[in-house]
Amino acid sequence: MKKRLFLHVGMPKCATTTVQDFLATHAGDLAARGIHYEFHRQNRVNDQGNAGQLAADLLRGDTTAADALLAFFLRHDGDVILSSENLFGLARSALIQEVIERIRTLGFEVGIICFLRRQDMWIESDYKQHVKGGVDWRDGIDALLQFRIEKQVLNYNWMLINWAKSVGRENVLAVPLIPGQHQDYPVRAFLEAIGASDLLPEGKQAGVRRNISPPTGLIEPARYLKKAMLDQGMSMTMTTRTIETFFKRAPLELEVPSRRFLVSFARRHRILNICAQYNEALARNFFDEVDHFGRDLDEDPASEEPLSKEAAALLAAYHIRHRAGLRITDWALRRLSAARARVMGPRFRS
Repeated sequence: MKKRLFLHVGMPKCATTTVQDFLATHAGDLAARGIHYEFHRQNRVNDQGNAGQLAADLLRGDTTAADALLAFFLRHDGDVILSSENLFGLARSALIQEVIERIRTLGFEVGIICFLRRQDMWIESDYKQHVKGGVDWRDGIDALLQFRIEKQVLNYNWMLINWAKSVGRENVLAVPLIPGQHQDYPVRAFLEAIGASDLLPEGKQAGVRRNISPPTGLIEPARYLKKAMLDQGMSMTMTTRTIETFFKRAPLELEVPSRRFLVSFARRHRILNICAQYNEALARNFFDEVDHFGRDLDEDPASEEPLSKEAAALLAAYHIRHRAGLRITDWALRRLSAARARVMGPRFRS
């Protein structure tokens, strides 16, 4: 019987870290069943799965480094799991077919496992990650939405068809994540796909959810804060730490806006209209004609409040509360303060 390689390709913000944590925790149990999930000792990156470095090598076209990692991972006689949300973007690469052929020469059949969330929900999660993460993103959610549309990221059908061209459509498993599913559903669905459902029997919990986003009402204020710091010349390390502190303090000290969504009801409808044809094709090609996503939207009056107005009010309250204890620690702001003191004279106090 041929060995199997399960490529868990994401998507980002679709319980990827939660699944990866379970796999890492139960790597020994999996190995006992002939299913291997392991990390290369020199390429372990936290919260990126065991194939984070492999995905990075492939995306930049470094086939030599990628081949070395594949040889390490695929040296086993049993099945293998490679997981990274960054593998999802490989669907755009001309390297896909070459990589799949390389894997097959090592004696493996290849299957793709991909978790998907409806686009209006996914883009909000994606935006939250851009704001709280250590990436230089300063623009609003509209700019991110346009960028994702241009890159075809929201066209799940197109991305999966590209994988299917290399591995066969029957070897692509698309798993829809929809509201109301139990929090353990992604892990259970993954274990079922690899034939290891017994690792999580009914009644047993998969573990603590990982990479949970801060309250929606804090995201836009944090984005303004992040933009201001980066525009002032703050380092990304200092900026990220400040944002983390903001997310910890604000819920304890302020009344956080109760909005559930970042964009209004009408704008969420427009996102679904843009993606309607994508999702029809997705249902036809990968969901056995079942429209798992649908187009029903929850209304939330609190989410109709303009983001900029709400963010300004919260940031003002946060600033006033902490004004007396502010300390300038970044070199750029220290230099700005010193220059201001020279201009205003010794009596000026910040």
